[in-house]
Amino acid sequence: MKYIKSIVLLSLLHVMLASWQSPATTYVYISTGSGAYAYHLYYNCQHLKRCIEEGHVKKVALEELRRKDGSGYTRPLCKTCEKRAKKNNH
Repeated sequence: MKYIKSIVLLSLLHVMLASWQSPATTYVYISTGSGAYAYHLYYNCQHLKRCIEEGHVKKVALEELRRKDGSGYTRPLCKTCEKRAKKNNH
């Protein structure tokens, strides 16, 4: 009987630990070119096309992007990516 209780408790513990996860990190794409000003949700955004061809695109965590500048400035979201995200969510 103790053996069965141990198995049940271990199973419950396993389920609890498996369901507890850290929040998912959101990754975005930025151009490292001199004229870049926005971040992108989608790698295949039309506004990143030239930057991709020139090798100026970097994948970064959104939180990291927001922490970069101590003044609180953050790049705005690309309007094309924003419209696409809204369309995909509806």
